[in-house]
Amino acid sequence: SLGNIEKEMEDPSSPPPPSWSVLGALETLKNYVSDQTIIRHYLEPSIRAPKNFARIPGNESWAESLLRIKNVGDLYPLVGSKASDDLANSLWVHPEAVPKECKAIVELEIELLTGRTHQIRGQLSTEGFPLVGDAQYGGAIPLSTTVTTTALDKDDDNEATKSQSLPYGYVRFDKLALQCSQLEFLDPDIVLKDDGTEVGSISDRWNVFRLQDAWWAPHLTDHQQQMAASTDASDEELVRALKDASTSPMVIENDSAATHASPLPPTVLLAPGVHKYVLLKAIKYSSSIEDDSSKTEVQWFVKSASPVECGGPYHANVAQRLVNELQCKGYDVTVTGGGRIDYNNDECAPHAHVYGFSYGFGKGDHAKAASLIESYSNNTVIATFDNSNALY
Repeated sequence: SLGNIEKEMEDPSSPPPPSWSVLGALETLKNYVSDQTIIRHYLEPSIRAPKNFARIPGNESWAESLLRIKNVGDLYPLVGSKASDDLANSLWVHPEAVPKECKAIVELEIELLTGRTHQIRGQLSTEGFPLVGDAQYGGAIPLSTTVTTTALDKDDDNEATKSQSLPYGYVRFDKLALQCSQLEFLDPDIVLKDDGTEVGSISDRWNVFRLQDAWWAPHLTDHQQQMAASTDASDEELVRALKDASTSPMVIENDSAATHASPLPPTVLLAPGVHKYVLLKAIKYSSSIEDDSSKTEVQWFVKSASPVECGGPYHANVAQRLVNELQCKGYDVTVTGGGRIDYNNDECAPHAHVYGFSYGFGKGDHAKAASLIESYSNNTVIATFDNSNALY
């Protein structure tokens, strides 16, 4: 074979570890690109699959595996709308095969620097980004022995729902979300020798072949056309700004100005209806001039708001004004997560239901938010919560 072959792959990669926020995971991938990070793992020698990739080799026989992420595409949420449900059903062979913690997908362009078996599948899975449809490396759930499918009745052109028995652990791989996107190699020259025989030699001319569209491209296009934005660049920038602003705690001297500061915002501020909410943790580190002592004050806040009230459709918009107000009072503020609150302020039986998650800040501690709501209202508001990812 000819040398100097560079192969690039495309891959819509799915779920990051559940402790990550979706935008945080996306930012990690983008940093790999901007920093031109070479991702390094070591492959354990074995004839079996799935392969074992690790950051530290078990011994000297483990093969070094190198790749680089060259491009990160748009984020496509998989929950929260019919368009997202349709996208998930298009990419996986069956709804039961979609990983429970998968909230979004993103298309990656990968450059292979070594050629190992299952390298892209194994390395990305080890990084927390398994490929869509890849049951061996966490990108799909193996189907049960019996699944219900919808098939076309050939006799009368009607759709019929029927059960299909499958071997235990069997997964139908219609299409794995991994395709070669670009292939480059040097064009050979054919040289005629004096004795009339032909011999090949490598020229300096490159052949470059580029994939026009991956098989999943039409599904992503359909999703874009159907769905109103769940997050965009402005949301990412605002989330990043709010996180950066909370990295340096402020120490306030216990003088008269601080003593007579204006009161804090309400611990709980809910807008009637179904709206996005954020859970904030505010810490103030204070010191006393008189006795040289110091103390730490911790406050929690729950806020939900409509887009009209907070100036935008994102969790970062809900958080921004409250974060700024608390920081002006000397608090180090962290948005610990978010979701949605369905608040019914009926006078007879007020109720708040806390659920879902935030793409920018991750899932909030819904149990804590519900507890704060009940405590702040002196138990006049009944607060419930649901940690299911399917509810958004």
